[in-house]
Amino acid sequence: MLMQDGRRPQCGATLLELMVTVTIVGVLMAAGIPSLRDWLMRNSVTAGAEVIQNGLRQAEAEAIRRNARVEFLLTNDKPSVASISSLSAATNGANWAVRVLDSTYSPLADTKLAYVNAQSMSEIAPDISISGPASVVFSGTGRGSNNRGVALTEYQIYRISRTGADRALCVFVTPGGAVKMCDPSAKAGTPAACAPLVPLDSCPKP
Repeated sequence: MLMQDGRRPQCGATLLELMVTVTIVGVLMAAGIPSLRDWLMRNSVTAGAEVIQNGLRQAEAEAIRRNARVEFLLTNDKPSVASISSLSAATNGANWAVRVLDSTYSPLADTKLAYVNAQSMSEIAPDISISGPASVVFSGTGRGSNNRGVALTEYQIYRISRTGADRALCVFVTPGGAVKMCDPSAKAGTPAACAPLVPLDSCPKP
């Protein structure tokens, strides 16, 4: 459509409209960034708990498959194939590993045979933390013991959390070797809840 002087009308946004749009986008971003940050923090805790759960389940499965003693351990050492036999188990360790043990509950000297899996938890988040026992050993029947062969008589609980996150999750091993995850913030008795199986003083809320 042409104007009376033959020119086409100009289409586009005025400076005022652009300023209003930029202001609205800025407000929406400011409101959304905290929610996105919280979601990322919660998601990293969930990822960490799933990694621990999978590591424990892999240790149990390998023990049954090989009919051998297989250890899941926390460690502050850097885990790798080369270091798997020399790793020191540590309560509340920053990393984890799965390795095969001999009949004396010592790691196999052959690192390639001893190594099953390992991970540094800082790969998930630099400030993620695990609190839990240094070691759980699974037998060829899938039952749990400590690294001296003493059978478990109570749950072995690993709590995964992150500084500033509003979520914490726990992964626990029963004496019979079952590996499960629970949420201390979930209502007691619901499928995801820790209580009453795992008391909240053993797996506290964030």
